[in-house]
Amino acid sequence: TKTIRNIAYAPEHGFRGEADLYLPADTADATCLLVIHGGGWRAMDRFRFNTVCEMLAQDGYAALNANYRLTGDDPWPACGDDCVRAAQFLLAGGHPAMAPLDRRRIVVLGASAGGHLALMTGLQLPPERVAGIVDIAGPADLTTFWDVHGPERFGHLFGTPHATPAMLEAASPVTYVTETAPPLLCVHSGNDRLVPLSQSELIAEAYAEHGRSCEIHEYPGEGQAHGIWANETPSPPLLPHIRDRINTFIRSVTA
Repeated sequence: TKTIRNIAYAPEHGFRGEADLYLPADTADATCLLVIHGGGWRAMDRFRFNTVCEMLAQDGYAALNANYRLTGDDPWPACGDDCVRAAQFLLAGGHPAMAPLDRRRIVVLGASAGGHLALMTGLQLPPERVAGIVDIAGPADLTTFWDVHGPERFGHLFGTPHATPAMLEAASPVTYVTETAPPLLCVHSGNDRLVPLSQSELIAEAYAEHGRSCEIHEYPGEGQAHGIWANETPSPPLLPHIRDRINTFIRSVTA
């Protein structure tokens, strides 16, 4: 595998407009993923997902591991706009190393706040350009999520603790599910109290209402956080069963 670092997909944003491209040993027609880190929309960076992207490359995929602007500097929708722009950069082959890849349809993957951003990105791109979405413990309906966590913890998302119902709805992936929504895999621990399993169930219901395919990989993760990591290193690998389930999903939607 090979990694090309510090690709500027949005040069005006400096570090926050950069991404790393992880390439498999065989790049010819390799499936492409946009990978989006978590951190509550206001913390972390793409390096959190280095090991995940290395694994994806080992499994034969190309992964664009993208930064985005954090809400402490730029409230919503800046982070959402950046992720859509990173996806468009990948689809357009914005770097020469992307030329041999299969960029007709991409998979969008993210965890926690990155799961929310993966949903928003995958549901807002032209549906014919998205093979699938992998949402790992992401908030899908901010209206109900606000009831759980409230503005005290995530008021920074909008730059104000006084988010209106219209603001919450406009930033909720469930709002964007249509009859052409891409296939979706939700990965969620039943013990998650940070982002409750009900968030994945809500978007699964929206998918069902529109006759679209959504699968939930539910499991009893350790602890009351997301329970997705195999260890506590700065860039941890996903638990093996999660990696396997994601692999199965990607193969099914790109066959």
